[in-house]
Amino acid sequence: MTMAAFALVASVSVFGTLGLTSATETRPTDTAAADVREDIERVNFDFYRQNIEPMFVRPRGYPDQDGNGSCVMCHTWQTSLRFALEDMTETSDGWGWTPGQSAINYQVVTQLVNASDPTSSKLLAKPLSARAGGLGHTGGDYWDSTDDPEYQVVLQWIESLPDAEFTPRPEPTLDFEFYSTCVQEMYRNPRYGQLSCQECHAGGFTGFAPRAANGTAWTEQEARRGFDVIQRLILPGNPIQSRWLLKPLHPDGGGSYTHNGVRRWQSRDDPEWQMLAAWVRGERSGSSCSM
Repeated sequence: MTMAAFALVASVSVFGTLGLTSATETRPTDTAAADVREDIERVNFDFYRQNIEPMFVRPRGYPDQDGNGSCVMCHTWQTSLRFALEDMTETSDGWGWTPGQSAINYQVVTQLVNASDPTSSKLLAKPLSARAGGLGHTGGDYWDSTDDPEYQVVLQWIESLPDAEFTPRPEPTLDFEFYSTCVQEMYRNPRYGQLSCQECHAGGFTGFAPRAANGTAWTEQEARRGFDVIQRLILPGNPIQSRWLLKPLHPDGGGSYTHNGVRRWQSRDDPEWQMLAAWVRGERSGSSCSM
């Protein structure tokens, strides 16, 4: 298809007339190139709709449990997630997405791909087992290895996308020293007489606020574990789409409605929220915790 596209552009160039073109005149080569891009985009979208999107409603089993949870069970109603799909529509053929809804989903899903480095795409790395190189996923592992047929289909699709249009900007790196000196202390210091973060988030798969084993200071290993876990809940460079900052934020202040615990911040103007948001944007580092 790519060769055909180049041939089409080349043929139009040969038969085009020579000379200057006015600013308002559309050249045949421009029209042909636009048509080619449109055709490629349509093919990529059609492949997504026929092969990728159906995976989101496929029943999944939760780790170490019986169940049939699918991606849409979390990725439609939890709107604070970066991967937030449209609510499905009931039709005569059952529940599904309309073409218009699929187009919106496509825009969301393609933000999770990296055509320049396909295997680094979050769409591939999040559902992949950590043992196989995945990033960890609170919804569980769907693929035990990169040989999984589903993984290969998604990889094939990402590899077909144009690099120039589907390569994300580099994300800032979160500073570990700031985490170990400032963020961890926040976990064990409650506000307004509420429970501390550690009361609910100290252990388990999503235990991003582990307690120090000796009761006073975290070891390097303990701190690293918490640092690794917290990054599953953060979108580097984007505080307002990071669940870690939205869950404890009051809904009236722009926070998530889906937090079972207390609200640590009433608004984004809270100095502590602002300090942590700056860290997520890559603007804070070192051991200074001043707000």
